[in-house]
Amino acid sequence: MDGDPEVLSRLYLHAVLPCLADLIDQDATARETLGDMHASIALRVWRGPAITLHISSGKIVCEPRSSREATVVLQFLGDRHLHAFFAGRKAALPFPVWGAWRIGALIRFARLATRLDAVLNGTVSILATAHGRRLFTRLSLIAAGLGLTPLAIGDTIAQKLLEHTPPGLACFRIAGEPGARVWFEHLHLDSKSGWGAPPRRPDVCVTFGDVEVAYLAMRDELDAFAAVGSGRIVVDGLVPLADALNAVMERLRIYLQPAPR
Repeated sequence: MDGDPEVLSRLYLHAVLPCLADLIDQDATARETLGDMHASIALRVWRGPAITLHISSGKIVCEPRSSREATVVLQFLGDRHLHAFFAGRKAALPFPVWGAWRIGALIRFARLATRLDAVLNGTVSILATAHGRRLFTRLSLIAAGLGLTPLAIGDTIAQKLLEHTPPGLACFRIAGEPGARVWFEHLHLDSKSGWGAPPRRPDVCVTFGDVEVAYLAMRDELDAFAAVGSGRIVVDGLVPLADALNAVMERLRIYLQPAPR
């Protein structure tokens, strides 16, 4: 992996795992796995980042820290331990420092994580159906947008790309897809991102014409310049900011490319 280990940990915890919320909303298989589960599961790296997934009433809400309300706490010894876990290595299981007796919750979470992994990695079985391609597209957009913040804060190459980029708020959306919006605010002293409606009117908005256009873009199978020229992708507003963020997203592909198992 060509990048900072802590940045990769933050990408896993703050960009990849939050995709579970939309997966539950959009996918019947994930909802069936979730069932009537009620738990708060914290994943944390020793002296590093953490996240808590609050699961209740068929929904998942993410908190970007280890919550005191967590009913299950999964501890990783360091960044490499977390990376190995997300790479699917069976020997890299986290240590359940609290809630180890919640076997049912742990099993369901593991199944949800497996479903998420299959969707985001675009496995053959997922991409074989229109529903699977739609899931892949929505979740890839969410991960890409949320991943801009860990990259902007911790990745030196991303920081250089953004160094002379005008500050502003960018929004990425898929036309005709309810809730398929992610935003990133670039500030010289801070950066933040979110999924859903942006906090104010964006300085630039990148709109994919439909799911198919977004799918091809997420797969890097689309000539972006030609798509913009034909109107399949619309860039409205501060174009230099959109161009810089597109370059930063290339760093995301390097960090999150599937690891050998």
